[in-house]
Amino acid sequence: MDEEKEITQPDPPAQDARSILKRIGSAVLTAVLVLSLGLMVYVTACTVRGKPAVLLGRCIFQVVTGSMEPTLHVGECILVERCDPETLKTGDVIVYVSEDPEIYGKFVTHRIVAREPDGSFITRGDANPVADALAVRPEQIQGKYIRKSRLYTWASSFADLRKSALFLIMLGVTAMAFYELRTVLRLGKEVQEETAQERQERLIREAIDKEKARLEAEGFVPPEEDPGKEEQD
Repeated sequence: MDEEKEITQPDPPAQDARSILKRIGSAVLTAVLVLSLGLMVYVTACTVRGKPAVLLGRCIFQVVTGSMEPTLHVGECILVERCDPETLKTGDVIVYVSEDPEIYGKFVTHRIVAREPDGSFITRGDANPVADALAVRPEQIQGKYIRKSRLYTWASSFADLRKSALFLIMLGVTAMAFYELRTVLRLGKEVQEETAQERQERLIREAIDKEKARLEAEGFVPPEEDPGKEEQD
């Protein structure tokens, strides 16, 4: 009685599930990359135009002078939240539109050091020895400083053309390296598949030779080699 050989095949549902998960992962990665690129472009454009970027109800400002050193450094992006001026107190850091003739209309980020009876605020940069010459009225205030944002700082830094060019070069090199890696992996997979096929063919040949040897040992002669057939002809 011939022995039955069990052939194992991949489970189609398992393959489908892996394929679906792979497509979902690829879609999520693509979405993250697109959102990151859009955020970078938006923050960079706002920085170049001298306007705050607004996301999720919060304003993003970039520090352009060293008046708040060492608390805030030049080039850093900060998150500012809209607030009721009545809730502000001494020590809070605020962003306001300056009415100083030298920087009229510019955004200034300074710390509140006192409050006047008329409701205006006296401000001073942490690195400045004296307070600002003009008091800040409530309607000038854009919001209260919450914290720094490393993500937005990184994104807005691409307004520097040299850094943008370097980033594009690095992106190109990374893409080429990724392509080469995929090529190497594909070639490796083809070699493995070829090796597996050769091994399967070898096992089949060995099984055939083994079966022939068993039949010869039992005295079985193939019909084309049967001498009696030749005599009858």
